[in-house]
Amino acid sequence: MSYQVASANSETINKPKSSFKEISIFSIKPFLINALLIQVLTTGRQMVNFILTWCAEESQVIMTYVSSIMKYFALVFLLFLLCSIPDGLARQDKDSINSKLTVVVLPIVYFTPETSWVFGAGTVANFKLGQASETYESQIATGIAYSLYDQILTFSNWRIYTDENKNLFLGELGWYRYVFFFYGIGPNVEEANRESYNAILPRFRFSYARQIKPNINLGLRYTFDNFKITEKLDGGLLTSGDYVGENGGAISGLGPLLIYDSRDNQLFPTKGNYLETSIQRFDGFLGSDFNYWNFMVDARKIFQLKKDQLLATNLLGQFNAGEAPFFALSQLGGNKVMRGLFEGKYRDMNLIAFQTEYRRMFLPRWGAVAFGGVGNVFSSENPFELGQTKVTYGVGGRFKLTKKKKLNLRLDLAHSPGEDLQFYFTFGEAF
Repeated sequence: MSYQVASANSETINKPKSSFKEISIFSIKPFLINALLIQVLTTGRQMVNFILTWCAEESQVIMTYVSSIMKYFALVFLLFLLCSIPDGLARQDKDSINSKLTVVVLPIVYFTPETSWVFGAGTVANFKLGQASETYESQIATGIAYSLYDQILTFSNWRIYTDENKNLFLGELGWYRYVFFFYGIGPNVEEANRESYNAILPRFRFSYARQIKPNINLGLRYTFDNFKITEKLDGGLLTSGDYVGENGGAISGLGPLLIYDSRDNQLFPTKGNYLETSIQRFDGFLGSDFNYWNFMVDARKIFQLKKDQLLATNLLGQFNAGEAPFFALSQLGGNKVMRGLFEGKYRDMNLIAFQTEYRRMFLPRWGAVAFGGVGNVFSSENPFELGQTKVTYGVGGRFKLTKKKKLNLRLDLAHSPGEDLQFYFTFGEAF
């Protein structure tokens, strides 16, 4: 599924005037911090229950799984209570804090081949929970949008670092009414087989990682999606009985997460390395309708060639084993992985892709990029063959909306041999 949020990856037209507020959490006594965290947990649970109840009234989905979601949400939040209070809290060193909250309300406008034009509104909050020089910037983004394909997207994403990056919280809570496209499974599907299906999709994803060494975080990842397919083509591929999950269903998985991050900026890096890998078990005891394993690795490296020139590289691997439904298979395409391919056209149990992008700023706020990628999907039924490798390439322009936050508006034109020319108008970088 392709969707954007008002964040480093989001689409906007004009950046509204920002508001700033000084925050000094270290001026609060430790026992008040504990009380505040308990209140946040209670309020968070109430908000999640409200959203899930509303979704159930509209689509009669995910209420069966509320208890399992909240169980793991509470477990991870308990870890937060136990280990996320900064070590320097007891010292109450006010001078060590340089934390500003910036909240921006802004329009959402973007275009991808999978959604057509999308319009909406959202908010982005940026802040730091510790020393400015030692703590990464945190971000929370929320929004609601409507596409010309009659899709509705409501979402909230977050990436939060505590003081000195000791704890990292990642997550997404969303509800989507979406139009998907399906071509079959494997690297040799035909354009003539394309068919659409409509689905309502509640989503909850939560990751927690604790810093064990500088730049290295270890933790847990939980994933929940519930596909309720509301419409599909009579006599089409998804009525043939040949595909796992063709009637929809829930996936619910939990497993370990490892992140290595030495980049100079997590939202717009100019140098450094990034590695994220996770293993998740999707199983009935977690509320999943399908039992399978998922392994993911995402490795990135940014080379600073000159002051205004970068070379970004990305190696991505996704591997499944077991009874993975068709909608959870590894997929090429979209505005993140091998631009130039329609997202989800090529899908299978496994995926491996390599992409690179040259970035250059030729004016203070204007830049250009050239990019390319190679990759493919494969499985035991469709073995990997070098001759079936997909190739993508393209060029793009960049406009820096804000010098301080380094948020780019991007326009990309991408192509793959034998495919249509694809156009992307969005925010942030692909990787």
